[in-house]
Amino acid sequence: MDDPKSSHRSREATPFSPILNGEFPVEQLRDLLATLPDTATDAAEAVVTAFGSSIPVTVFHRHDLDWSALAGTESHADQTQLTALECAAGPLVPRAATVGNVAVVVDPAVPDDMVATHRTLLAQLCVWIDLTAQAHASTEEFAALDDEAEVMRTVAHQILSAQDLDQVLLNLTNQTLRMSESDICGVFLREGEELRMRSCAGHRVIDTARLRMKKGQGVAGLVFETGKVARIDSYLQDATISKDFMSLAEQEATRSALAAPLVVHGDLIGVLEVWRRRYSSFTDRDVRRLVALADLATIAIENGRLYDAQRATVEELDNTRISLERQLRLLNRSSTLQHSLIEIVLANSAVTSSVARTVGTELGCEVAIISATGEVEATFPRTFDTADLLDDVAGRNGVLPQRATKLVARDGRTIWAHPVIAAENQYGAVCLVGGNEDTEIMEVACGQAAMVCSLTQLQQRAASAARAEALDQLLWDLMEGTAEQRSAARSRTHQMGIRLRGFHRVVYGVLENTDNIAAQEGWTTSAADTLRRNVLNGARGCTTPAQLTLTSVRGNWIVALAPIKDRERARTLLDELNKIAAQCHPDLRITWGVSSARSDPAEYPAAFGEAKTAHAASRRLGTVSLYDELGIVRLLLGSSDNPDLQGFIKEVTEPLLQYDQQSDGSLLKTLRTFFDANCSQKDAAERLFVHPKTLAYRLELIRKLTNLDLSQHSDRMRADLALRLLQVTEAVSDIDGQSHPPSG
Repeated sequence: MDDPKSSHRSREATPFSPILNGEFPVEQLRDLLATLPDTATDAAEAVVTAFGSSIPVTVFHRHDLDWSALAGTESHADQTQLTALECAAGPLVPRAATVGNVAVVVDPAVPDDMVATHRTLLAQLCVWIDLTAQAHASTEEFAALDDEAEVMRTVAHQILSAQDLDQVLLNLTNQTLRMSESDICGVFLREGEELRMRSCAGHRVIDTARLRMKKGQGVAGLVFETGKVARIDSYLQDATISKDFMSLAEQEATRSALAAPLVVHGDLIGVLEVWRRRYSSFTDRDVRRLVALADLATIAIENGRLYDAQRATVEELDNTRISLERQLRLLNRSSTLQHSLIEIVLANSAVTSSVARTVGTELGCEVAIISATGEVEATFPRTFDTADLLDDVAGRNGVLPQRATKLVARDGRTIWAHPVIAAENQYGAVCLVGGNEDTEIMEVACGQAAMVCSLTQLQQRAASAARAEALDQLLWDLMEGTAEQRSAARSRTHQMGIRLRGFHRVVYGVLENTDNIAAQEGWTTSAADTLRRNVLNGARGCTTPAQLTLTSVRGNWIVALAPIKDRERARTLLDELNKIAAQCHPDLRITWGVSSARSDPAEYPAAFGEAKTAHAASRRLGTVSLYDELGIVRLLLGSSDNPDLQGFIKEVTEPLLQYDQQSDGSLLKTLRTFFDANCSQKDAAERLFVHPKTLAYRLELIRKLTNLDLSQHSDRMRADLALRLLQVTEAVSDIDGQSHPPSG
């Protein structure tokens, strides 16, 4: 601004007297041109004083696009007339002169010819005032540059002293906003092929702080595309920028904008942009300032990024150290606990209770090991009430968790549950409640306890599989082995706790349609084998009417030893086995054959043959499966070289012969006489010379001993044939005895 004191000194230095006769004070004005006023205002006032009141004049000065009065009679400038004067047009041309940014206008009362005579002098006055203004501006600019340098040093210190990138950007926007005399300032940083506003100050609309721009969009996008400074004097009317953000510019009342690129090593990393809401043009000085600030910003941003990267690296290393230390502690605790649990497995003692006690003692928590059926196998402490725990863990569906789970108990304590899985089968779950350790240690400990329980299950499973394989081999040795193999098998069964005492029947079955089912279901060979194993496991688990002593599957054959003597119980067993087959697959069909009851294991091969014969009858006749009930059919199904005559005869006659020998009875004679009398009880009683009731008693006794109902045609035919075959064999034996007398 102009100094009033300097203006006063200038007037004292040039004391001119006013022109009384109304003529131009040429000499005074020329003397005035030889002086050096301090400011343009001083020079203008000196000119007005030199003219005096007889020739009133006004001196105008233009700043940017607007004219203003420096000195004279007129206090307001007619912008239109002065603008026209610059183009040598308008009403002011006859009585004014203008050079550069200065115009001297003479009062309209002064004759135009007088003004025209001295127009050159007026122009010289304009040049003199304009040069004075430029000299003063240069002086001010030098002072301003010095001040600006000091300010830039301060700003640089504030910007560069910040280490955090966000703080750098905040300092940058605030200082740029102040130094550029703008209303809004924003810093865009590049993210791939897009600019994103990272820091903004002075905005009114929140969307301004969230701006994103691609190349060519808005002023920042223009800089992004060209890599050069962009200066916009009229934002809403400028044709060089896109229209993408015009509505936002209207909301912010933006009038002009200036943006500079942020470049590091030739790569654009962002844009620094300022906006003004007033009508004004950004000068070259403004551009230099913004470019200088952009250079500082580039250094500060790069430093901030390096600092952030370094800090992130340090934090990452520190977090890694903490994580490794935590993992080391966890590993040590886990290793100690695992060692204790493995010792439990190797000790082969009560695993579940030992695991619960070890884990509970080590971690200070309550432990429950639950079976797949929901039964509690072990707890620690023993007084641990698991009623609520089962509800919390199993939930409404009563299903144990199938993966590691963290729950909240009803009393607010934490429950860690881990399934016990072996060979893809879930055998239960391990649950830890409460505890004083970290979550990670509790999770690992729960998993280790479950793993030990799984190993135990696998161990038991392997032992069971080995035992089952050994029992399978024993069964086949008993059925098909040589005499030595059968003898060794009987010894091994005794060693393995298998009782072969008492009567047993051999059960022989054939899975008739497994191949068809596999083709229908699209099964692999493994799936078909699984079906056979399921049938085998179901048969082994059958306890009605009695549990099978030995059971084995070979291909589609299933063979078992059943400790059953009674026929009805044998039929009940077949019904249960058919139910098991239907449970394994509804379309599975198995045909069965059951031998007669044998008490001597040496007769098992013969019984196995009987079971096969009964099976053949079952396949041909449909319903008959018991060898005892085949009757004469077994003679037809037996081998043509060695029909089972003796077995057929003994089933009917041997019980009667034994009774007659022990009781001195005559049941066999009674049965023969009954058939000779055409099954007439009256005629048979007369032939035997006994009372009819006595005969009826004997026939009832025969039924009980042989299980033959003589009122049924099939049983009568079977008994009659057995008696006749007995007569034939006795006759043959008599003939053999005569032909081959005993030696000696």
